Amino acid sequence: MQLVVTGATGFISSRLIDRALTTGYRVTALARDPDRVTSRSSSRLHIEKWSIGEPLPAVTRADAILHLAAYIPADLGDPHQAARCFEVNTNGTLRVAMDAASQGVKRFIFFGSGQVYVPASEPVSETSPAFPVHRASYYLASKLSAEICLLAFGTAYAMPVTVLRLASVYGPGMHGTGMLPTFIRALGSRRSVVIQDGGRYRADLVYVDDVVSLALRAVEKEEAGVFNAGSGRACRSLEAAQIIAQALGVDPNLVDVEGERGGSMTGFAPLNVTKATEQLGYNPRSFREGIEAWKAETGFKDFQNGQH
Repeated sequence: MQLVVTGATGFISSRLIDRALTTGYRVTALARDPDRVTSRSSSRLHIEKWSIGEPLPAVTRADAILHLAAYIPADLGDPHQAARCFEVNTNGTLRVAMDAASQGVKRFIFFGSGQVYVPASEPVSETSPAFPVHRASYYLASKLSAEICLLAFGTAYAMPVTVLRLASVYGPGMHGTGMLPTFIRALGSRRSVVIQDGGRYRADLVYVDDVVSLALRAVEKEEAGVFNAGSGRACRSLEAAQIIAQALGVDPNLVDVEGERGGSMTGFAPLNVTKATEQLGYNPRSFREGIEAWKAETGFKDFQNGQH
């Protein structure tokens, strides 16, 4: 089976390409900088230089294209970035689909965002309202618009489209900024971590290999439509820091909390993954299980040694 992966130098795409090669797929990896593709050398891996907006290289009759390439502005709140977001993430993505369909590619897997939903206290499903005006609105709106365009195009041109709305993805190879890398670096160095706002911030944290497994299941099962790709539950910042401290075997008192505990949660609702579980056999691990898997693979040396 032949797969095409765009944005091949990214965190998720690198894991996806490695898993696909290990599983026996042939992979064409598309990247702006082919020299930065970190996946293992394989006779089944072909790397092409490509950017969104350029014509799709020859991938005639590939079984699926998995589209991860995207534009994420450095300042998510800058309205001057809106035009670029829509140019790349909406119009550019639709052009990829059009080029793929013209070459006979059988199906399209799009990696969207689980942050497009209206804030909610309960887990959100694929039919929950989506209206991303609270954070990263220009970027998230461009991703949501891409979903709409892709699903309409796929229906009209008989190319099944699967949209995976990703929660907050973590694991080996992730970028060095954000909550989890900060916790790992500090606690791994036996420095304290201060949790703000009483530890009320929450997010659905999903392990990267679970997202990869779901993407490949979407290829194999040939189920079109929108699917949430999360862990199925929210993890509070305080809970995340405590689990990381336990995994590192450090004094739990290194995790401190400032601000009033209790009150309404901030951050993002968990994603209801029932649809993916029932239709794609999705079985995501808990945050504790994901952290243990990460520790078993790298010992967290990817952050503890200061490479990031």
